[in-house]
Amino acid sequence: MRLIGLLNDAQDTHGYLGQDTLRDLARRATVPLHRLQQIVSFYPSFRTTPPPRVELAVCRDMSCFLHGAESCAKQLRELAGDGVEVHEISCIGRCDKAPVGLLNHEPIPLGDIEQVKAWVTDPDTVPEFTQPAPSAWGIDVSEDYAAFRGALTQREEAGPRIIAALKEAGLRGMGGAGFPTGVKWELVRKETRQPKYVICNADESEPGTFKDAKILADVPHLTLEGMMLAGLTIGAERGIVYLRHEYVPERHRLQAAIARAHAAGLLGADILGSGFTFDIEVFVSPGGYILGEETAMLEALEDKRGEPRNKPPFPGTHGLHGQPTLINNVETFANVPGIVLNGGTWWKGRGKDGCPGLKFFAVSGHVEKPGVYEVPLGTTVRELIELAGGMQGGKQLLAFAPGGASSNFLPAGQVDVKLDFAELPKAGSMLGSGAVVVVAEGTDLLALARNVTAFFRNESCGKCVPCRVGSEKAVDILDAVREGTLPRAALAILPELGETMALTSICGLGQVAVAPALSLLKLLDGSTP
Repeated sequence: MRLIGLLNDAQDTHGYLGQDTLRDLARRATVPLHRLQQIVSFYPSFRTTPPPRVELAVCRDMSCFLHGAESCAKQLRELAGDGVEVHEISCIGRCDKAPVGLLNHEPIPLGDIEQVKAWVTDPDTVPEFTQPAPSAWGIDVSEDYAAFRGALTQREEAGPRIIAALKEAGLRGMGGAGFPTGVKWELVRKETRQPKYVICNADESEPGTFKDAKILADVPHLTLEGMMLAGLTIGAERGIVYLRHEYVPERHRLQAAIARAHAAGLLGADILGSGFTFDIEVFVSPGGYILGEETAMLEALEDKRGEPRNKPPFPGTHGLHGQPTLINNVETFANVPGIVLNGGTWWKGRGKDGCPGLKFFAVSGHVEKPGVYEVPLGTTVRELIELAGGMQGGKQLLAFAPGGASSNFLPAGQVDVKLDFAELPKAGSMLGSGAVVVVAEGTDLLALARNVTAFFRNESCGKCVPCRVGSEKAVDILDAVREGTLPRAALAILPELGETMALTSICGLGQVAVAPALSLLKLLDGSTP
């Protein structure tokens, strides 16, 4: 078992990782104690002191910020009694219920302070956290694994046919990068070294992003089938779902789906007598937004500190343990079975105005019905906001982030922009993680800029100087301007700072850390700060 898995289990048992526990684990795992301490000191989910009777963690990031998380945290601190610890945390992926928090690691909405007080008094009364269903499922969601079963019967031809269908469909990675899926699968298939790995990145941790959680909660078998088809295509025998640790209900549903696939003979050795072997395990992330970066995730899977690797080489050739590794996110894998069954042309035709296929969007912020919506690519932001019930309280739209916290905010005047990989860059932003965050008139944009930038500062792994120092400096400047200790003219240094970070940071976190704030500052007065 991996060291991180052992640490997770030990913390579940004892509530924290004391020195005696770590020494015992080091002896049993035959590793030096400092090896475990390196891991524990890096990841935010590990604690080395006994937990309080009640731990209430309040999300401080963008969607919750827009719904008064700061005020919530202040009130809850004032109400906290003996044995109750209240602290702030980064986004927990429950943005549709903002403001939200974790009560003894269980997600709860925080909008009703009196209800929260009752739950704090008796945490066992917290109901199961649920999310609204997507607006529609655009594909067959029956749990029959028909695409995989069909591919098994034509094993020799299946790989090239699947890759051709993915290319024809125009399917791209839905986790943020948007790399063509068929091209990625083909690259890994051509690698001759074994073993190979299939990894599902289910560590969506960017503020405003929670669509993958909904897919795993409702149709986990689609993601599993996509991984199974990937294994068959590239010649891998092992798959790993890398799941963020806050997604406890989703983990249970995913593990139940894996158990059902095993019971049906669809996972394991010599599947259905085909000679093909493939199995899937769930790896629970020890926490941190940086682990959504694929090479940082690989470091965690290898029991290291989750710091991004320099690239090249890329995971397709040198991934997990230096072997060829295919990495896609939950939504990407979930789209594959429908494409394999119905063909690439069918999928491409599900889009709108020449944009290929369907896309899940997590909608949060100032809308009446936050949630997950599946719409054709090419749908406009205006149409998506209307699907989400329109603006909350009838307020006017001020701005929106079309692709999560790392995407540039666009003004209300661009609300008719198409949600598409090609169209959003033309407008000055990106599709990103598929998270549309809606901002109403009256919002303090300078405070929002500070909030978004602070998220990236808080989540920086600290490996590279430009990101570590630059993000801290950006927050300091924004704070000083808000507090009046620096004039507004001091904001003029931020574009240069952002450009330097974009050119010199190792990974995407540092490269975009200041950009969303800059886009908000432009909206403040219609000009570059």
